[in-house]
Amino acid sequence: MAKKTNAKGDEPVMLVRPAVKSLGLDYLHVSLIVLVIILVGLAFALSRFSNGSPSCGYGLSANGICASPAHNSTQALDAAEQVLANYALINSSLALLPYYSLPQEANVTYLPNQGKWLVVMPYIDPLLNNTTLYFSMMLYDSNLSLSGSFVQTVAPATASGNRVVAFGAVAINGKSSCVITPNTTMPVYAFIDPYAPGAIQGMIAGINASSRYGQAVNISYKFISTGFEKQLYNGYGVNRTAQVPEDLWCASLQQSRFLAFLSNYSILYQGTPLDNSTLASIAQGSGLNMSAFASCLGSAPQKLYLQGSFANYYGITTTPTYVVNCHYQTIPQTLNAAIQYSINQTK
Repeated sequence: MAKKTNAKGDEPVMLVRPAVKSLGLDYLHVSLIVLVIILVGLAFALSRFSNGSPSCGYGLSANGICASPAHNSTQALDAAEQVLANYALINSSLALLPYYSLPQEANVTYLPNQGKWLVVMPYIDPLLNNTTLYFSMMLYDSNLSLSGSFVQTVAPATASGNRVVAFGAVAINGKSSCVITPNTTMPVYAFIDPYAPGAIQGMIAGINASSRYGQAVNISYKFISTGFEKQLYNGYGVNRTAQVPEDLWCASLQQSRFLAFLSNYSILYQGTPLDNSTLASIAQGSGLNMSAFASCLGSAPQKLYLQGSFANYYGITTTPTYVVNCHYQTIPQTLNAAIQYSINQTK
């Protein structure tokens, strides 16, 4: 573009030179065509990458090469089902998994970066109102052996403020230890619903702990009514149902004969309330002081009512449960560990 003065010399005139053409097109149009071709090629490449090629059906491995697993998803699921069946041989609650799992609803995914199969299988938890949870397994692709397993749990519905402070010991929120000096007998409370599963074994655990720790602990038994006792009221009546915990409490006061009472009681107990005459025969056959036993039974209903309030004070809702030194909640299986931990805290 250049400036030119007209003949009169007054105003400049602008001249525009035509663009250079190539093959009948100017450079501007050629550039646009080249740009369109590049964009079309890029779109095609992205489409291929996002859709995946048939040889990359399992994705890319860690080194960027198309993964080619040694086994397929059907084989991985079959192997997972075999692994799951073996859990029935484990002596734990996991032994229930094979019978409550839903393999037909499993999801099987190959993880190319790890060279493993992930199998996620739903299962029904009968203790949580048949809630559906998930059990996951990682299998090595090379031989479909188990690499690791994971069990989903539910989140607590409420926050108690309690803290897990050691193996077997849960510190109860808002409570403190009754004994803080060494070589002092500390109280241990056993909260029992005699109709709850594990009640007899739970009481025997207390007797064994008392023998083990001697004067270091004073174990007392609190018999409370939970859903297991209450569900028997309609069939057997409140009085007959309540008679069992009353007899057990009075027998527990005669500590030297309590184990004998429990042993004889366990022989006859079948999950339902025993009648009064049977309970009296057990007490007599166990060597209890029958005069003291009869006197105890007279005040037992009022005492057990107070024991229920005592359980509420510690927030006890399930049994058998122990409270060690007024501060630590535990179960019969870890009672010794909780007692030892509490003793160590006084040193």
